[in-house]
Amino acid sequence: MRKKKFNKNIFVNALFFLGGLTAGIILIWPGILKVDNRRCFLNILKDGSDGKVSLGTILAIEPSYLIKINNAKTKYLKLLLIGDQCFRR
Repeated sequence: MRKKKFNKNIFVNALFFLGGLTAGIILIWPGILKVDNRRCFLNILKDGSDGKVSLGTILAIEPSYLIKINNAKTKYLKLLLIGDQCFRR
């Protein structure tokens, strides 16, 4: 009986965690629900993953964000800035 209750608690906690994470991401980046915005994000990541970025990708990002992305110290911060550019339009 105790083991079943333990498994149920883990499931409920995981459900609350995933629901909170999803709600938080949607509140931070409301445009994440649009397919075009997700495609923008994935294209920028895919194009820049090899270290070479095409001119079309550079023109898709606003100049102020390009400067912020270039000056970012960590990859995580760069990822957040790219997400801001695509999902907050």
